[in-house]
Amino acid sequence: MTDSLLRRGQYSLAPAQRRDVAESLELCAADDVANVVPAMHLETAARAGIVPTGLWVVRRRGRLSSQLAGVLWCGANLTATLPTEGDETDDARAEVASAIVARLSRPAALVGDAELTLDLWGRIEPWWGPARQLRPSQVSMVIRDDPKAVKTPPTGMEPLQRASLDDYAQLLPAAAHMFLGEVGYDPLQHGREAYEERLAHLVRAGRSYVMYGDVNGKRDIVFKAEVGVVGGGVAQIQGVWVQPSLRGCGYGSAGMAQLVEHVRQDHAEAVSLYVNDFNAAAIGAYESAGFERVGTFATVMF
Repeated sequence: MTDSLLRRGQYSLAPAQRRDVAESLELCAADDVANVVPAMHLETAARAGIVPTGLWVVRRRGRLSSQLAGVLWCGANLTATLPTEGDETDDARAEVASAIVARLSRPAALVGDAELTLDLWGRIEPWWGPARQLRPSQVSMVIRDDPKAVKTPPTGMEPLQRASLDDYAQLLPAAAHMFLGEVGYDPLQHGREAYEERLAHLVRAGRSYVMYGDVNGKRDIVFKAEVGVVGGGVAQIQGVWVQPSLRGCGYGSAGMAQLVEHVRQDHAEAVSLYVNDFNAAAIGAYESAGFERVGTFATVMF
């Protein structure tokens, strides 16, 4: 859609400005778990006084109020916060979808609340499709209290600890193995530099955690996870991995319980994650640690 056609709509998509930050954070607070990604970047903008180029806002046209209708983050992934009910919902989404196609470059994925993400995907698929993978039903979970105690931790399990760069040589292959299984390609063969830079950043920031144990007579990582996003009082866990030869032995449940304790102390009181609905083993491990289901996410990968 051309800029002239976009100008005739009721809504406009524009780069966020400093004056938009507080109001955008209020929009994100309506669902702190679903909107953790834009909230993180908005909080960074509030602290630094500089708005990153990936932040966009949806403005209502022709009104005296400067009230915003939505906020988007478009970096490696695109996540949107838009109206979910009311008369304006369809118009806003239709015009925002057109503006996304006209103004933004296609990211690696669309991620977020399933109803909104799949709605937007249906509108932009003719231009951005086809998807490499579509995961329409991912369980969104959160824990806001202390984790449940694990009754019988596996033998030989060391306490969970923050990863350091000394752990990097063992952490990298574990992280790459998780990524390959989850995303479908080896990050060490495609985009290795960016992948390693991201992982090292999380380690240096104190947002990577590892648990060691005995793996075939050798001390190695048996569980690991990262805090991928922190915003709006929520820390989103990503990259959960258990040593393949030890799966089904309780390391996932024990690791998640200890992870929640660390993350609530170090980063945010609420701890969230999302997981494919067909991954019954992972969902069971998360629920055994005290996570509760709070919604559904969807991911569209390119």
